[in-house]
Amino acid sequence: MEAPDRCERPISLRQIVRTWWPLALSWLLMAAELPGLSAIVARLPDPKINLAAWGVVYAVALVIESPIVMLLSASTALSKDWDSYRKIQRFALWMGAILTALHAALVFTPLYYTVIVGLIRPPAEIVEPIRVGLALMLPWSWAIGYRRFNQGVLIRFGHSRAVGLGTLIRLGAGGIVLVGGYLLQTVPGVMVAAIAIMAGVLSELLYVCLRIRPVIRNQVRMAPLVERQLTLRSFAVFYVPLVATSLLSLMRPVRWNSSTQQNAPGARFPGSLARGDGIGLDVV
Repeated sequence: MEAPDRCERPISLRQIVRTWWPLALSWLLMAAELPGLSAIVARLPDPKINLAAWGVVYAVALVIESPIVMLLSASTALSKDWDSYRKIQRFALWMGAILTALHAALVFTPLYYTVIVGLIRPPAEIVEPIRVGLALMLPWSWAIGYRRFNQGVLIRFGHSRAVGLGTLIRLGAGGIVLVGGYLLQTVPGVMVAAIAIMAGVLSELLYVCLRIRPVIRNQVRMAPLVERQLTLRSFAVFYVPLVATSLLSLMRPVRWNSSTQQNAPGARFPGSLARGDGIGLDVV
């Protein structure tokens, strides 16, 4: 375990509260995103098919991104100076690219039928809607990973309020798409949901990338070098347990859906994935 840096000062209760409340508000707001998406999908044509398809799409997207979702924690803890920032940034970019390539392979190659259809065994009616939804969410893992990496830096250097504002921007952008889809009543619900969530994620990423520029220029670059520099080994020791926890947690809805299809054939449309279980999964 790395010893605390000598330059770090004791943290007061006021500092803790000031850092914590925007993050708590962000999580509270995020808890409303997935139920809101599902509420709109349920009011579009073929709600059973599209709700079921969207539930699987979202669950699979979460599993694909699981190796990168804990970058917020890693960045908050380890981005102490310019050198460590650059090292974690390179990891975020490479891991995002790898997971995006994996996502593309699972959607646009025969692996879709081998892995997604073979393991989850969804009803035939939602096989293609699932594929369409996953295709629309192709930038998901890269956008989530790089955004969370930068959010960790913002938190580390005392700008947690920017994280809460980013969440508001995300919900606003997604809400505009949802309202448009609801008014049109012609776009399939799974497509509306996928486009809405990607519009929100990309809007939030853009805001975070712009917001962090002065922080990098005035704080990260000026931060004193830590005595024990970040190495691949020290990063892996910190990050691998987080990845394992994330992967096990985010695989839960996929495992549930697969067992439901195998043990309860009558439960043809697992739309509850997109409704109840989503409240506990809004960590991205």
